[in-house]
This record gives sequence, C-alpha cells and structure tokens, in this order.
Amino acid sequence: MPKTNDWAPETEDTDVFPVEVVDEVTGPLVHSIRLVCVAGEELGKTFRVTTTPFVVGRSSDADVVLDSPDVSRRHARLTIKNGEYWVEDLGSVNGTFVNAARIEGGAPIRVGDRLQIGNTILNLAIYDELEARMQQLQRVEAMAAMAGGLAHDFRNALAVISAGLEALDELLPAQASELRDTTDDMKTATKAATALATRLLNLGRREPSAYDLVNLLDVIRETTQMSRHLLGHRIRITTDIAAMILVRGSREELHQVIMNLLVNAKDAMPKGGEITISAEIIRLERARSLALHLPGQGSYVALEVTDTGSGMDERTLARAFEPFFTTKPPGVGSGLGLSVIHGIVKRHGGAVLADSRVGSGTTIRIYLPVAQ
Repeated sequence: MPKTNDWAPETEDTDVFPVEVVDEVTGPLVHSIRLVCVAGEELGKTFRVTTTPFVVGRSSDADVVLDSPDVSRRHARLTIKNGEYWVEDLGSVNGTFVNAARIEGGAPIRVGDRLQIGNTILNLAIYDELEARMQQLQRVEAMAAMAGGLAHDFRNALAVISAGLEALDELLPAQASELRDTTDDMKTATKAATALATRLLNLGRREPSAYDLVNLLDVIRETTQMSRHLLGHRIRITTDIAAMILVRGSREELHQVIMNLLVNAKDAMPKGGEITISAEIIRLERARSLALHLPGQGSYVALEVTDTGSGMDERTLARAFEPFFTTKPPGVGSGLGLSVIHGIVKRHGGAVLADSRVGSGTTIRIYLPVAQ
C-alpha cells in the first residue's frame, strides 16, 4: 500500500521576520518582509529581511550585495530595534536615504518606505508568496501562449518547405547523388524543426489528452534505467518511492518530465553528484491546495527530484519556467526543458515548484492528483 502523510504547514526560515495575515477563505497566510529593488542595477530582485542585523553594500561579504559602483562596500545596516526596523548609514560615500531624506546615523524604516543606497532604490514590502507564484504562472502561461502561436505559423511554413523538398527530390536525376544528399539533409533538418514547433505548440495547449491509468513508479524506473548511460558513472541516482502510485495521464509525457529533470540535474553537476527521486501520497486540505493552484482538497502525489548541483539564485529561479530562458551557453540549451515540464504538469491537473540555493542544489517538486 502507498504510504500517506497528512500535510503539515511548511515553516519559513527561522531568520525571516514573519507577518501573519488571515484570509477568510484560505485561512492564515504567512508573508515575509522583503527588500524589493524598484530602481537600479538589481531591478526586480528581492532580498530577504532577517531578524538579525544585516549589511547592504558592494562587498561580497555583505548580506545584500548591490553590484553598482556608487554603492560603498559596507554601505548601510538594517536591524530590528524594539519591534521596528532601523537603518544605519555605515559611513558611505554617497549617503543613505529613506523616502528621499538623507539619514544621519540611523532612522526607522517601515513597510512601504523606500530605501536609497547610491542609485539603487529598495522598497520595504510584504512579500506575498501566493501572489508572487500567481504572477509567475501568469507570465509563464502568457509566454507559452505566444510561443504556441508563433509555432503554429512556423509549422505551416515548414510544411510548405517539406512539400517542396519532396517535389524537388522527384525531379532530380538518378545520377545527381550530391544534390540528393543535400535534399536529404534538408529533409532531416525540416523534420527536426517540425518536432520543435510541435513541442512549442504543446506548451500552450490546455486541453488534456485521453489519459490512461499510469503507475508512476514504473515510469520512474524505466526512465532512470534508460538515462544511466546518459548521466555517466559520476552521477548516482537514489529513489524513495511507494510501491504503487497511480495517476491518470500520458505515460509518454510523464516519461518526458522525468527525463527532462534528470538532464537538467546532470547539467548542474558537471563534476558529478547525486540525484534523489522521491514520491509519496499526501493529503492536501483546501487552503494548501488553493495556495498551490491545484483543483481542490484531496490526495496528491508529491514527486521530488533533488540534485546536489550548483543551484540557482533568486533571479534565475524566478524565470526558470519561462520558455527560452536558459543560463547555458548559446547552442547548448534551448531553454524549453522546465517550460515543457510546466505545460505537461498543468495539463495533468497538477502544479510544479522549484526550490534552489546557489551552491546547495535544486529541488523540483511536482504535485499530481492521485487516480480515483
């Protein structure tokens, strides 16, 4: 029998100052205070605000690093005094400002205030994880829809080229072997481009296919067995999966999800490492399922793939599921791996999340409804 766990609320890091807000529908939601860059080199980036004093500056030893020449190495320090946030200038060259007023020594700073460090402006704000995830989903789905529309027109153009190559092939004389080899190469390239266009079309597809009953354990076993040669001897795979976990879905698409995750993990560990795959059945209550943008309360498969690779910073993590976004060199990666996973999981009625820290590896967590 599959093992089942009742879900327990996830806790924030102990050094993050939490603010609890109670919603009448979903119950308590935990927010965190963040510094959000609204102007400057780090535009759009968010930084955690901790209960322990932390330094903002250009030095790599600073807790919040701002890579800008007008920021001093140790520019300012934020602390909590008597329950309120306090900012101190550490003798910076260009000064520290709160709401455009230069501070002398130290000054209080409240949620909604703007902190200026050199030419960088940081807004002290409540970070709503649920809202941030919703915005990320909307951005990814909008880009997937745009990619699907472009792929539709691109595939139509490829169909014309393919038909033209077939006609040209029939007109070539038997002795034109070099020309025939050229048209064969062009046909191969056209087929590969058509396959890519089909993948792009599937990114924006929402309607589910005719799904079958699939044992997730079998899919994971088959995929890991097939990928051992690809991963090489320097990467070790360990699994912790219940004996039988049934979901309704496409065996081929679920196979593609696992394979893409393994390839991404391999690329993050060029010197070798370990990949851990775990899956269990959990029970999600209504509030938690809504927070994950899942259909509702019930039993779900929690599938995790964790690597010991290089990890991602917050800015990279925020864009990880966007089509064509990649940190790999040109010609190495298409940037479609995680976006394809996102599209497949959404069509299966599930959700996918990523958790990563630089130097500490990455965990991709996928939730899928258990087959009824």
